[in-house]
Amino acid sequence: MKALRLIIFACCVLNFACKDSFKPEIDNNYKDLLVVEGFIDIGGITNIKISRSIDLSDSRTSAPEKNATVSVLGEDGVEIKGTTNDLGECSLSTQSLNLTKKYKLSIILADAKIYETAFLASKATPEIDDLRFSATENGFNILLNTHDPNNATKYYTWDYTETWEVRVPFVSTHEFRNSEVVLRDPNINIQLCWANSSSSNILLGSTARLSQDKITDAPMTFVAGNSIKVAYLYSILVKQYGLSKEAYEYLENLKKNTEQIGGIFDPQPSELKGNITCISDPKEHVIGWISAGRMVQRRLFIKDSDKPSIGSNWVYVQPCESVIIPKDSLINYIRANKVIVNEQSWIAPGTTAPILYRYTMSTAACIDCRLKGSNIKPSFWPN
Repeated sequence: MKALRLIIFACCVLNFACKDSFKPEIDNNYKDLLVVEGFIDIGGITNIKISRSIDLSDSRTSAPEKNATVSVLGEDGVEIKGTTNDLGECSLSTQSLNLTKKYKLSIILADAKIYETAFLASKATPEIDDLRFSATENGFNILLNTHDPNNATKYYTWDYTETWEVRVPFVSTHEFRNSEVVLRDPNINIQLCWANSSSSNILLGSTARLSQDKITDAPMTFVAGNSIKVAYLYSILVKQYGLSKEAYEYLENLKKNTEQIGGIFDPQPSELKGNITCISDPKEHVIGWISAGRMVQRRLFIKDSDKPSIGSNWVYVQPCESVIIPKDSLINYIRANKVIVNEQSWIAPGTTAPILYRYTMSTAACIDCRLKGSNIKPSFWPN
């Protein structure tokens, strides 16, 4: 077996030594596929995102499907409808839906093509028992515990949103506007902001092979101790979804195809068959799996004081420097993309008029937090 692996490895090395670029031919049936993401959240807000698959050579990062009509239809006749925006996203208020009923998702594109799921049984998701952090030598592991006392869920997936404080090292009191130095508007906050990011990997857990429907210390993410995320105050909101076996297996295959391919011994790509069908053309391939049920969520905060030490592994360093310049150098520094931190002046003995003699300057990123986040405080953020 070891000899076989060496032979395979040698062949791969020889193949990759070729200088000619490789452009695989893709069947037209697998180009420009509709991609549907989302979850019918019974008792909450249903968020659906619709886009198109793009070629590897395409410079775009996404191809949103705009102006699509999205509907959640109940077996009891209820219908909740909305339209995708320029990002291909649609939010529906599904708080009034009932877990005992079945629902399906319907999509009508601008070209009148229709896509639907079958009617889906709703699945109640058990609560998150605990969301905690564990400090390591270099950062924080975020871990989750959950269990279903009815032993009925067995298949789980999670996603999360991170939010963190962004502060700047310099308080800027002046700015160069309309060819002159003026005081900044003190009502515009540029010193304290909040940035956020969302999970990108597929997080899965299953208890199907266990005697109890209990998940202990499922890893959600890792945050480096010297990251800007935990420099001051950090929050993570984790959402938990109970899945059917079929939905879990779909996501498991999707995870293998998107996250675990690259090495010669990694899982080979497999065709993904979701639960969304093109009614107008049943032979059309569609990417995506829609589930229905009750989503649960839990939030965790990590404070700067939660760091176990003050070593280099736990200190965020923002590369900011300031320079003090005379007045006659101001325009040159403005042209070099520097901004004013403050101005300093003095009053000569026997006079009343101040004489300006120097400016403190730095880069915009070191005085304006809006370049890294929003200056609007999140509603859930503590005072």
